[in-house]
Amino acid sequence: MNTAIVMGISIDSLLTHSIISTSCGKEVYRTVQKTSDDKQNLFKYLAELISQISWRYGQVTAIGISASEYYSSDFLSTERNCSQAEHLPLAQLAIDLTNRFNCDCILINHAQSAAITEFQRSKTLTNSTVLSATIGDSCGISFYNKMTNVHHSLCANWAHSTLPNFQWLVDGLTPICRCGNETCIEQFVSEKGIERQYHQVVLRDRTLSQIFDGVDEVDTHSTRIYRTFVDQLARSLIKPIQSLRPKQLILSGSASAYPSLRNDLKVALYRNNATSDLPVITQLPQDKFLFAYGASLIAIKNNNNHLRS
Repeated sequence: MNTAIVMGISIDSLLTHSIISTSCGKEVYRTVQKTSDDKQNLFKYLAELISQISWRYGQVTAIGISASEYYSSDFLSTERNCSQAEHLPLAQLAIDLTNRFNCDCILINHAQSAAITEFQRSKTLTNSTVLSATIGDSCGISFYNKMTNVHHSLCANWAHSTLPNFQWLVDGLTPICRCGNETCIEQFVSEKGIERQYHQVVLRDRTLSQIFDGVDEVDTHSTRIYRTFVDQLARSLIKPIQSLRPKQLILSGSASAYPSLRNDLKVALYRNNATSDLPVITQLPQDKFLFAYGASLIAIKNNNNHLRS
């Protein structure tokens, strides 16, 4: 079979999702696997998967990898109590896959992947400025101007900058972040951050979905934690919104799942922000393969650009 095959792969701290499609965009297969903590085992799994796909469907010519912001920070090699060899250097993983299979392999983060997915769905965004915020096992933001990713220091350092207007009586105390600092945005505006804050207040464990269910059931503690999270998210986004002035704000990731978050965040932004010029807020659907799909779109684009060059 001579059909060109592309792959979109999303990697977070728990699961690795993969979508396989033709270079024309027709999906032929998808799969999910637990993410290995060991970089060699992760490379071995992906290499075996790519080999199987090549044998079954045709040569894999392009790969897009969407990495959770959990893996995309430069400080990972200095994380406490771990040697550098124990980490997942995903940039090197992309290089190794390129060399092994002689194909284009590009690495992006989940916020970028979410933006690419929304560009594909909503053609009205093609000439707009977009801020994409992903809130899941970690958190991160990316900025796009007319579908072009604009590298900005606000985006690169956002998750591990200090939570704006932090007050320990309101936000609670935090342990040392994995980056070595304290009161980082990631420690509040993430799935684990919300769960940690619930435990700190109630002294019991609840998953994020259980906390959101508690909000629907008018549970006092769940509602308090949710409202605090929305306020923390608003405080965290004010500076990027004021500086970058996006027309659209895209929310994705597991912690963006609560149905009324879009409206609740809008109110919180107005409460924390003097300006009335706020972006239109969009919540992306809770599709487990959303980031893998975004990665496959960029793989298709790279493959077609390569054919034209």
